[in-house]
Amino acid sequence: MDMTRRIIEAVARADLILCFVGRVAFVVALLSLALLLVALSVRGADPDLIDYDKPGTDITSEGPEGYTRAWFEWGDGD
Repeated sequence: MDMTRRIIEAVARADLILCFVGRVAFVVALLSLALLLVALSVRGADPDLIDYDKPGTDITSEGPEGYTRAWFEWGDGD
């Protein structure tokens, strides 16, 4: 009877371990999928477009040639 009890306890312990590993793997898979979906949705978002025709807009790294009044105005130049 002693050997039978050890076998039952070993099988029960193995069952608990496998169930725990399965639950952890499931949660990790769900979190990974959620992170992947968030990353893809952020990557797919369109960036803000630059209005190159707006007064005062300079896309060079050196800055404007001469500072004009339009350079200091915000908005649509009103």
